[in-house]
Amino acid sequence: MAQVIGALYLVTVLSSTAYAPETSESPFSARVTVTVVGSKNIIASVSSYLTRELRSLNDVELVDNNAAWQIKVVALELENVGGYKTGVALATLIIAPYGNQILSGLFLPKCKDDGLAMTSGLAYYPDDHVLKAGSTDHLQSLCKDIVTDFDKMYLEEDRRHLRQIKKYLQKSK
Repeated sequence: MAQVIGALYLVTVLSSTAYAPETSESPFSARVTVTVVGSKNIIASVSSYLTRELRSLNDVELVDNNAAWQIKVVALELENVGGYKTGVALATLIIAPYGNQILSGLFLPKCKDDGLAMTSGLAYYPDDHVLKAGSTDHLQSLCKDIVTDFDKMYLEEDRRHLRQIKKYLQKSK
């Protein structure tokens, strides 16, 4: 069962990030959305730092809808009992929404609408939620670490899978 779920995940992520069946020459591109909530004083800075770092990857497209990956961050200013700002905390969750359209051919025609409705909104949470904390002066480096970890843990794997698919397609010609 785990292999079936893994295969469906792989097909879903690759179909939504990079794989174009009409050509094996398609470059990798990951559609990513960033959502930041929390302390009003740092939301804009966190969002700006994260999007800047994601853009620097060059193969990430920042989107508002139909993202293959969602980066959700709760950004909080930390303060002591006296109200003195002591630092920041960034709680991050990476989500890979499940594109259920791939299942549409598996449902009986009379059950298709119900089946798609029941499987819409599903998502894969590839890792536990991560908490990073530091001084206010380190906010930008904390954001850079989030993007570096995201790239290393998730996008590199997607890139590797796309290379394998391209290699397979080249051999099958």
